[in-house]
Amino acid sequence: MKILSKDIKRLRPVNRIETVSEFVNHVVNWNLDDSPPTAFRGQRHYGWQSSPKIFRNDNNVYNSENLAVRDIVSLHPGEFDSDKTMFDRLVRMQHFGLPTRLLDVTINPLVALWFASEPSLDADEFHGAVQALSIPKDRQRYYDSDRVSCMANIANLTKKQKELLLDAIISTDDVPAFNLSEIADILVSHVRMEKSHFRNIIDPEDLLRPIYVKPKMSNKRIIAQSGAFLLHGILKNTGRMSNRIRQDRIWIHEDDKAKIREDLAMLGIHERTLFPEIDKSAKFISESYGFGRSGRGDDSSL
Repeated sequence: MKILSKDIKRLRPVNRIETVSEFVNHVVNWNLDDSPPTAFRGQRHYGWQSSPKIFRNDNNVYNSENLAVRDIVSLHPGEFDSDKTMFDRLVRMQHFGLPTRLLDVTINPLVALWFASEPSLDADEFHGAVQALSIPKDRQRYYDSDRVSCMANIANLTKKQKELLLDAIISTDDVPAFNLSEIADILVSHVRMEKSHFRNIIDPEDLLRPIYVKPKMSNKRIIAQSGAFLLHGILKNTGRMSNRIRQDRIWIHEDDKAKIREDLAMLGIHERTLFPEIDKSAKFISESYGFGRSGRGDDSSL
């Protein structure tokens, strides 16, 4: 059920952007389905598939997802004390770098441009891209939505249980029949750990299609990056994936990235503002005074 995000490359977009001003002009005229984009995502290589880290081939977390989420809470319980739902915990895990079923997006196109202008580290994966997403209203939810709870709690299922869940979704499009299945009951039991009065009337279609989630602005990074998420449930094309999310992209040549980042910094979009944690601020301040530019990064000249 993995997405071969590093193996299957996307074609380069048609429209190239060379400057920040050109990008801004493109954004204000960017229409998808006769409406402005809902959210944006920037990547340093245009060829990458946009999929959550947990579904990518460079890790094997998906097969032990339920154990991974328990391991990190077990090791750092204090960090998760204020989290009331599985979605809250997934957001924090994403923040700490654990592969999750969340995909970061932003409502600020300049933030997406900053990520797209990150210098490439791979000689075969260069030139960035900004993706614009037009998300139907019925695919948008807030952090406390029942649908969000159902999709987020798939993370609590074992690999075998996720396979059974997919089989149950494929085998019926009847809501009552699906909710009478044993695997639906298991999923509901996890949801009821956070919502005791949850009614087991899950529409199986809802577990197939990614949704756009507006999170609580509860950590500095989400606020700084104007962040939101695409939450994925069961990633499998069953032929019933109607009402898809409309997308469009532009690309940025590797040679233009440095100047774009320089101009974005003048607009207040740089590493210190987007990553407000103290370690990132210390790095930014050090570099602004020339520390590390020589490549040594030590005090051997004393």
